[in-house]
Amino acid sequence: MQSKTHGPSQTSHQLPASILPLTSHELFESMYTPSADQPKPQYPILVNFSADWCGPCKRLDWNFIVEEFPDITIYRCDVDVNKYTPGFCGVKSIPSCLFLTGPKQVTPLFQASDTAKLASWISNTLVAKGK
Repeated sequence: MQSKTHGPSQTSHQLPASILPLTSHELFESMYTPSADQPKPQYPILVNFSADWCGPCKRLDWNFIVEEFPDITIYRCDVDVNKYTPGFCGVKSIPSCLFLTGPKQVTPLFQASDTAKLASWISNTLVAKGK
């Protein structure tokens, strides 16, 4: 069964190759506060906080999100691998997402396990930030 606006209701548990792993807090810091000697990150950046064991995380259709929003860079922060960044960002439950729209410009956390709600939040955030 397919939703007319937000992709299939069943999802593959394999993430698209274009979703990058956020394996350390140092990598997050390089995007949050890039130094002058680094290449400037490609904003906007969506950070998805999740875990392999998380059922609601597996319900999100990341293939659809990648296809629908090709101009955003997406990172996945596995909370079991990178344990510091979720706490730094105030993550209390997963799946959660946030946007880095520029250096030190972070949106509030968004929590949803529904692809349509996530896509709507992404669209609204991009419009609000003028991206």
